[in-house]
Amino acid sequence: MHQPLRLRPSIGVILYVFMAFAGGCVSFSMMSQPPMLDPVNGDVYPTPALAAITREQREVRFVSEGVELAGELDLPLREDLAPLVFIIHHSGPVTRDAYGYMAELLVEAGFAVFRFDKRGVGKSGGEYGCCEAEDALAAYQAAVAQSGIDPTRILIVAQSIGTAHLADRFAEFAAIHPPLGVVLLSSLLGPEQITAIAAPVHVIVSDSEETLATISVEAIEAHRKTWQYGATYFVADHSEHTLFDIADGPIDWSDPDWVRRYHRGAMQSMIDWLKEVAQ
Repeated sequence: MHQPLRLRPSIGVILYVFMAFAGGCVSFSMMSQPPMLDPVNGDVYPTPALAAITREQREVRFVSEGVELAGELDLPLREDLAPLVFIIHHSGPVTRDAYGYMAELLVEAGFAVFRFDKRGVGKSGGEYGCCEAEDALAAYQAAVAQSGIDPTRILIVAQSIGTAHLADRFAEFAAIHPPLGVVLLSSLLGPEQITAIAAPVHVIVSDSEETLATISVEAIEAHRKTWQYGATYFVADHSEHTLFDIADGPIDWSDPDWVRRYHRGAMQSMIDWLKEVAQ
């Protein structure tokens, strides 16, 4: 039986929730790492609790289309070279901490993780709204060049619009470094698009998707007919598009506690598949 996935709350989240519960008036300046607010829609991105489960959190700067962007490589406690999971974002002006909860889970499972701030948000320069595929390619090139990772075990996890960017530019990603495997979270790819990905593929989608059969069963069948790498899928029940559990009601993205509502089955499916491919 798989051990249940656990998510450690960050100090920022604990203090934030305590203040809200107690009705206190403590300034955010007292927190070393407060939750980050999305400047457009007010979503909260709590700082992930990675210090205790990593041997290094490395700030990485790289250039895309003449603009300096910022990312982070999180290395697990293991002493050997770790397999790398490179994350391609969903839509919106999000920072690396939009995937902090996922970094916690992956690092605890023994993976190195690379996340980055989109153009114009977080520590990245430029103006948000352009060049997302180009920026993802530049981030990938920076990620695979890092020390401390196993260059023979590079994996990509893309979500939502990130799955489209990956499919549209897969030949360029592969030219930088062919991925050992690809996980498509909240996939947007139908049978025609998914065949652009010449690698083992695992699709994880919500049961609430209107085109569920197209992006799961039909897409996987098309990939299997085109390539011999292997393709599988998992459907997350009682979830919304980005694979958070809505069995107990809709998600309030302005509440830091949203990070605790990731779909356990979806994340376990992702980690199990990544481990199998990275063996």
